[in-house]
Amino acid sequence: MDVGRFVRKEFLLVISAILALISLFIVPFDTIMSFNYDRIFETICTLLFFLLIVGGLKECKALDRIAQLALGELKTTIRLCLVLIFLPFFSAMLFSNDVSLLTFVPLAIAILALADMKRLIAPVVILQTVAANIGSSLTPFGNPHNLYIFNLNDYYGFSLTDFEMALLPIVVAGTILILLLIFLILPKKPLNVELKEVEIENKPKLIAIIALFILAIFTVLDFVPPYITLVIMIAAFLIMMPKIFIKVDYSILFIFFFLFIFANSISNVEAIHSAITDMMEWDPFLTTVIVSQFTSNVPSTILLQPFTDNWAAVLVGADVGGFGTPIASMACIITFRLYLKEEDSDAKQFIRYFFTIGAIVLAVLIPTYYIFC
Repeated sequence: MDVGRFVRKEFLLVISAILALISLFIVPFDTIMSFNYDRIFETICTLLFFLLIVGGLKECKALDRIAQLALGELKTTIRLCLVLIFLPFFSAMLFSNDVSLLTFVPLAIAILALADMKRLIAPVVILQTVAANIGSSLTPFGNPHNLYIFNLNDYYGFSLTDFEMALLPIVVAGTILILLLIFLILPKKPLNVELKEVEIENKPKLIAIIALFILAIFTVLDFVPPYITLVIMIAAFLIMMPKIFIKVDYSILFIFFFLFIFANSISNVEAIHSAITDMMEWDPFLTTVIVSQFTSNVPSTILLQPFTDNWAAVLVGADVGGFGTPIASMACIITFRLYLKEEDSDAKQFIRYFFTIGAIVLAVLIPTYYIFC
C-alpha cells in the first residue's frame, strides 16, 4: 500500500499521530511521561478484548447467522429496514458501535442492492449509525468514551446503576426517535428477498468465544483484573485462531492512545486550560457536545473530563455529541467510508441526509438531557 492510499484509508490514525507528535513541542517530554497511563491502558485492553471476540464470532459465521435469523421471512421494505437498523442498535450494546457498523452496514448495502432499493441505502445506513450510537450509549463497553468514563468509577464514586440511569433518558428518547424516523422516511412496499443459508462453523470454538465474552464483561465490571483477562484472551486466541490477530483493526487502539497524549498535553497549556475551565464551569454537557462536533466525541471526553466533577454531563454530552457533523464520532466516519466504497454512491445525497437526520437527533436529545437528566 502506498503512502497516499494509507493516509486516505487511515486519516484519523495519521491525524491523531501528528497531534501526539505536536504534543512533544507543546509541553516538555517529562510532563508527557508523568501522565497517568493506567486508565488509558485499561481502556485499550478492554477494546482489544472486544475486537478479538467480534473477530472470532465473524470467523465462526455467528454474526452472519444472527443476521439471517433476524431478517427471516420479511414481507415489506419497512420490516426489512427495521431489522437492518436495529441489528446494530442491539449489537452495539455488546460489541461497540464501531464494530457493529463494520459488520452490519455492508450487510445492509448488499441486501438493499439485491432488493433493487439502492436509493434507500443512504438513509438506512445513516439510521443504522444513529441506532448504533444510541444503543452503544446504554452500556459501559458500548463505545470507547463510555468505557473511559466507566473506568473512572472509583475516582468519581458512581455505581453501574448510576451510570445507566444517567444515560437511560437519552437512550429511550433516541429509540423512540429512530422508530419515528423509520416510519416517516422509509417506504412501506411489498418485498421479496432471498438470502443464502448460513451455518455456524466450529461450534466448540464459538462456545469458547462466548465464555471469553462473559469474562470480558466481568472485567469491565471490575470483577476480574484487566491484565489477567488480557493474558487469558491472548493465549486463548493464539491457540484457537492465531490468524485473528492479523485481521484485527488496531488503528482504533492507537488513535485512542495518541488522542489521550494530545488531550492531556494541550490541557497543560495555561491559556487553553483557562478557556476550557471557563467553558466547563458554564455548561459541561453543552461544552462536550460542541467540542465533539469538531474533534469527535472520544477526544473531547479525554480532553474535558479532568475539568469537572460532573462525570455524567461529560458522559451524556459525549454520547449526544456523536451526532451532528460527519466527524462527531468515529462511527459516523466508518459509515461514510463504507458507503463511499460502493458503486454509484452519492456523497452529496449522503451528506444531505446526514445533516438533516443529525440535526433532528440533536434537537431532540439536547432538550431531553436538560429535562430528564
